[in-house]
Amino acid sequence: MPKNFCRYLLLVTLSYLMVPAVYGAITIDGVLDEPEWANARVYNDFVTVEPLTSEPAKYATEVRLIINKEGIFVGFTNYQPSSVKRIHRRFARDADIRADRIMVGIDFDGTAESAYDFTVGSANSRQDGVMGGGTHSTDWDGIWYSQTSSEEDYWYSEIHIPWTVAPMSDTGDGIKNMAFWFSRVVFNESLRFAFPNAFYTRNTFMEDWHSIEVEQVKASTLDWFPYLSYSKDLTNGVTQSAENDFNGGLDFIWRPNSNTQLTGAIMPDFGQVESDDLVVNFTAFETYVTEKRPFFTENQSLFASHLPNGDSILYTRRMGSDPSGGGLIDINAAAKITYFDEGFNLGLFAVSEENIGDSQGGDFLSSRIQAKFNNLTLGHRLTYADRSAIDREATVQAIDMDWRKTDQVRINGQVLFSDVQQQANINNGQSEIDDQDYAGWLRWTYSPSDKWSHGLFVSHYGDQFEMNDLGFMKRNDFNKFYGSTRYDISAYEPESATLSSYSKLEYGYTENTDGDRLELWADLEHERVFKSSEKIFLHLGLMSAGWDDRITQGSGLYAKPAQYWGEVLYLSPRGNDYSYKTKISVESDGTDKLSASLKFMPKIYLTETVTLGAGFSYKYYQEWLIWDFSAEQLAVYEANSYYAGLRFDWYPSNRQEVRLKFQWVGIDAKVIDGYQLDSAGRLLSSSTPSSDFSVSDTAFQIRYRYQLAPLSDIFLVYSRGGYYGSDDGDEGPRTLFDEGWSGVQVESLIAKIRYRF
Repeated sequence: MPKNFCRYLLLVTLSYLMVPAVYGAITIDGVLDEPEWANARVYNDFVTVEPLTSEPAKYATEVRLIINKEGIFVGFTNYQPSSVKRIHRRFARDADIRADRIMVGIDFDGTAESAYDFTVGSANSRQDGVMGGGTHSTDWDGIWYSQTSSEEDYWYSEIHIPWTVAPMSDTGDGIKNMAFWFSRVVFNESLRFAFPNAFYTRNTFMEDWHSIEVEQVKASTLDWFPYLSYSKDLTNGVTQSAENDFNGGLDFIWRPNSNTQLTGAIMPDFGQVESDDLVVNFTAFETYVTEKRPFFTENQSLFASHLPNGDSILYTRRMGSDPSGGGLIDINAAAKITYFDEGFNLGLFAVSEENIGDSQGGDFLSSRIQAKFNNLTLGHRLTYADRSAIDREATVQAIDMDWRKTDQVRINGQVLFSDVQQQANINNGQSEIDDQDYAGWLRWTYSPSDKWSHGLFVSHYGDQFEMNDLGFMKRNDFNKFYGSTRYDISAYEPESATLSSYSKLEYGYTENTDGDRLELWADLEHERVFKSSEKIFLHLGLMSAGWDDRITQGSGLYAKPAQYWGEVLYLSPRGNDYSYKTKISVESDGTDKLSASLKFMPKIYLTETVTLGAGFSYKYYQEWLIWDFSAEQLAVYEANSYYAGLRFDWYPSNRQEVRLKFQWVGIDAKVIDGYQLDSAGRLLSSSTPSSDFSVSDTAFQIRYRYQLAPLSDIFLVYSRGGYYGSDDGDEGPRTLFDEGWSGVQVESLIAKIRYRF
């Protein structure tokens, strides 16, 4: 992109004036003093839902609701006497708001299928997300407005949610049914109040929301999000081409009416202004990484496809990654369209990667159809990936069902079919593939009361089933059964120190499609919350002896002995300026002997706008069984694993954020022996030696963010990553840390501006 244009775009953006949020006669300033609030709908019959006693709320809460052509206006009046500690902390957008807060849940179609939540902390921190189908995601970001204020015995919040914040169906007759849920958290006392009496642990959570008939408002918008970024690679001092340092592109959102939305991107901005957590993975399974790129998080609710076992049919991190070289590929264009009607939803998603030189990008497509018939919802999904670099096409189709049989019983499930076609070429190891297979799962949940809940789950993945071209699948080739029973105690005697508790028993059995038992296990957990807001969590589990068919990377079945695990987690009172979590745990790591670990995670709230957090952990492995890729065999190590993390957050104003994030992982591993497998799958000492090893990985990022307007930001980011590896196995934590920090692999500076017009 030409430099002059980039400079012009920057100057135009900065020239925009930021004006107060005024909508008609209501100014969003956190003060409910406009005459319109006197005629608003009023809701004040709040009950306690955390713990789930359904008793009248301890502290009075009043909600005023105005719905007009400008959108939805919500005003909270929260009584909190000065004798009750008020937690008034500021947090980044979409961070976990560990403070007093309120939440507005809105089901725009009143179907109990999906809804949006808008959460505001007492210091006007904001979080939003999408819920439905028993899941909740904060990946979604909407354009809405809020402000708070406080006095001695009350604090207030004022919210404006425009009609264009989310797509919704058009009834055609001008009258629309919507559902609302309002809740409030008194953080220092671990209490949550809500109206109406609904809570997420119930099967009927969204069905229990308060239904309102409103006048249908026709709305249309066209928002443009141009961006400009400058990045400089500091690893080698200077970059080779200054022209390549500038990038620019455009996102847009067009809503021609209330139920249709088109989101598009040309050369979308996927710059790394939000760092991923540091992960060192020695298992045979891929690590799932959450999405942070704006295009893939906005207007994404219809495409969300998380499965009960942690898999996902659509895993957007696949797009923009090179399957043959493991690097990154730029994306030329992307678009998605959604359509919502009464009882019927439709979505289409398409992405095209860039072709440059030897790097051939791919093309991706995903669709979603969903229809509701009374208490039954049926849907269809399709994903298609065409990766020309490896001459591969992959299609996954899924039919899903969600049946709310009664208020206590819910049944949902899915059948999936995959078709993979690959022609042999140099980039895929001359591998030709023509595979078709299916998978499926079924889940039954039964909640006869607020105290008891039960669940059963069965699934099957064929040995040729594959959805990792555009989805995330931990493994295929298995049959699985899982069950759980949970018992909650929501009320204790007044003199008891306990506020609430729950106990949960889980159990399961897994075998591969050849009938080899992989897992037979049971797990017991107990959590107790005290009136002081302290919390303690106990966890015990065991697994019988069985087979491990993945650890050898396809070289045979390992006869794994019985495995055990247990942990104790303690959380200090959460309203204190200094709080911490500590966990002690033991577990098997593939052999008979146990490993032990200790984690300590302190957090200090230096002021209401400055937070310092840290995390430290140490794990000692007596016998750590992993695959040695260099020797192509199993190896057992005596190992020490270290972790240290630091997080500093400072919010100089409502619009500014300064964040420092550092993570370090170090491992020293001394080999005990290398092994092959005998005919019975037992470990047999190998004549091929395995080597000791030490690794150290560091990641550091400091980021400044200035919010020009909702979804319009300026970022300045410095990132640095280091790596060190050796065959020593006994470097020690100090040497590992020093070498990992000094062994710089990545160092960059990024400046970015994104503005909504």
